[in-house]
Amino acid sequence: MEERVREALVRFFSGLLEVLGEEGKVEVWEEGGAIFVNLRGRFKGLAPEDGELRGALARLASLHLKIALREAQSVEVDINGEEQARRKKLLAHALALAERVRAEKRPVELEPMPPKDRRLIHLALANFPGVRTYSVGKGSDRRVVIAPEEPSGS
Repeated sequence: MEERVREALVRFFSGLLEVLGEEGKVEVWEEGGAIFVNLRGRFKGLAPEDGELRGALARLASLHLKIALREAQSVEVDINGEEQARRKKLLAHALALAERVRAEKRPVELEPMPPKDRRLIHLALANFPGVRTYSVGKGSDRRVVIAPEEPSGS
């Protein structure tokens, strides 16, 4: 990530926190080609579990980059690391299930989840030996299946 992108995001979110009357720290980093922003602080009006709020903040940040820097960038927003912790837990669960599928040679169907979470699991298990993943279901009932890898040549 270019330094000017990081600086623009820090300025944008620092200004936003100031306007909202909140005090906090803005952390920005790039991981796997995605830009992440984490707002840290003891916020009165920003609920970490509010996915709609985080999504709206991410869209505003992307729009800001597009207008200010002429950069089309997708931004993920987190508050106090709650979303990152949830994703780590989800990945740990998926990895444990993949181990079980590999050992028992039986597929496991996960609970319905949003597209971002399904993609996270598909990517995390893409090179996991002995298993494959695919999605089943429609709409809000779409879920990931972790299945034993089919033997070569079948």
